[in-house]
Amino acid sequence: MTPALPRWWREPWWARVTLAAILVAFTVLTAWNLARGGDFSFYEASARSMSQSWQALLFGAFDPAATVTLDKLSGFAVPQALSVRLFGMSTSALALPQVIEGLVTVFACALIGLRWRGRAVGLMAAAAAASTPIFVSMFGHPMEDGLLTMSLAVAVLWWQRAVLTKRWWPLLWAGLFIGVGFQAKMMQAWFGMPALLIGTLIAVGGRWPQRVARVGALLGSAVLASLSWMLMMQLVPAASRPFVDGSTDNNVFAMVFGYNGIDRLFPNAIDGAVRSGGGTQTASGAAAAMTKLIDPLYLGQIGWLYPAALFGVGLGVWSLVRTWRGRSRPRPVSPATAMFVVLIVWLVTGAAILSAARMPHTAYLSAIGVQLALLAAFAVDEAVRLRRSPGRAGRLVLPMLTVVQLSWCVVLAVVTGMPRPLWIAMIAVTAGMCALVVASALRIPWRRRLGRTIALAAAVAVLAGPALFAVQVVDAARDGSGGDAYVGVKHDDPRAAVTASFRPSPPQIWGGAPGITPPLLELVAAARAAGGGRDGAPLFLTDSWSIAAPVIDATGDEVLTDGGYSGQAVVFTAAEITAKIRAGVHLIVVRDHAPKGDQVANAVRAASCRTRHTWPSAPAGSHTKSTSSGGGAGGFTLYSCS
Repeated sequence: MTPALPRWWREPWWARVTLAAILVAFTVLTAWNLARGGDFSFYEASARSMSQSWQALLFGAFDPAATVTLDKLSGFAVPQALSVRLFGMSTSALALPQVIEGLVTVFACALIGLRWRGRAVGLMAAAAAASTPIFVSMFGHPMEDGLLTMSLAVAVLWWQRAVLTKRWWPLLWAGLFIGVGFQAKMMQAWFGMPALLIGTLIAVGGRWPQRVARVGALLGSAVLASLSWMLMMQLVPAASRPFVDGSTDNNVFAMVFGYNGIDRLFPNAIDGAVRSGGGTQTASGAAAAMTKLIDPLYLGQIGWLYPAALFGVGLGVWSLVRTWRGRSRPRPVSPATAMFVVLIVWLVTGAAILSAARMPHTAYLSAIGVQLALLAAFAVDEAVRLRRSPGRAGRLVLPMLTVVQLSWCVVLAVVTGMPRPLWIAMIAVTAGMCALVVASALRIPWRRRLGRTIALAAAVAVLAGPALFAVQVVDAARDGSGGDAYVGVKHDDPRAAVTASFRPSPPQIWGGAPGITPPLLELVAAARAAGGGRDGAPLFLTDSWSIAAPVIDATGDEVLTDGGYSGQAVVFTAAEITAKIRAGVHLIVVRDHAPKGDQVANAVRAASCRTRHTWPSAPAGSHTKSTSSGGGAGGFTLYSCS
């Protein structure tokens, strides 16, 4: 008979209340500025398009008429589109699914920890995940990384269930959620595959054929779930579906495995993928540097738990070595040991790929957040347990951990530019807790009275740094954006001098309208006045997504767009553009300085279209936060081809 799995509703009331408080605190932080920070307008436009058309939803289209897809798989936008369909278009409706995904992630960490080492590790893991700065910013904005992170955390939870119950069917669910993560962020979802496959191989037990069969079940379900949408796209005739952005030959595999995959490591390696520009470069080049995980630009977002997690790795390896040395013959690997191995392999895999690849935005760091949270929780729990060991070395582990963590927090407070009120509070709290832990290791008369307080003090000493750093998100100028999740202010941000002080903003939980610039509003009015959008016709046809996206985002009108995100995707051939003009799509918008190969601009010249109005480029720095994700303020011209 399979033993009952630990569940939070069976735990003592104080443990349930503590977990609920962690979830509430996380919700407050992520939702504080929910109505202020929208997504990159290219993806906002897709979410709105998918909310208006089931065909656009099915194919992950950029526009309501489903003529071109996004430049990546659109699974992350499905919850956003359904939320917009339910609540109407607003910044909060776009971001709400990510808050829910964050809560699921934190709870999954709590449940994994509970079933791994007990309630203390579960609560510590939940608190560590809820206070990880990149999580707090990322889950408060509409981004694809939220669904990915949640999916992998849930996949590990199902894998753990399979190991604990010795059943094979939870492995299918684990593979399914890896597939869901793939729909959100493609190959990044496979970062966790090596760990789960190795964990399954060593933890299942029994004969090798049985182990291989279960590994095959996990791998097969993950691959099938991952490739299901892509196979559907390729089986649908090209004339009956949108053009695949990110590819030059309308091939979804080139888009996924080339443009969004191997090309990130080896640019332009896959035929059929549009030429990759590599990732976004910061002033320090951190987006491409092999040392990016210890770069000050990123340390404040993910690095607070580095010391605790390294202690966890060391303590776990030391415990395994001692256990294996004492055995006269091999024994089956325990579920707890298998979980430790999975976390190590998953962490190493994610860290290695992040170090080698370019990072277009900071949210990529979330790929190692869950592992760090669980390993840090394990470290504190194991160090507290070692306080009862007969040897002095074991009793000194916990004081060493808290002292190192205190020192690390001081370093990060300096290199990240943490606001003074927050770093003063952080050092005071961390130092106080550290002093309690160190005192408990000394031979003083009252040390035995501390009892269980030491475990709490150690947890607070480890978590005070990231938690107080993450509190910066209540300042609207320090909570990042949908284009780049980030807590605090980057040193190369032009707003750095303006936002040097930390000033909490009033909460703005619901609302927020998509950003659109005055020139684009004038363009929409001019196009409608000229007959665009009547009787189901498109508002206009353009050669630039940066013109189309804010218009679709703000109005929901159909705008035909050539070039895709990269400008290299041939959505419409020259003959098709000419045919559309003859069929009544008489309004064309062309960006300034269009390249010679721009088919839309060439069609305008060939059809002898007349200029209706020209909007020059906007002055640099004229965008606000709400519109800065629109992709630029280049000039454009409206032509009439009737």
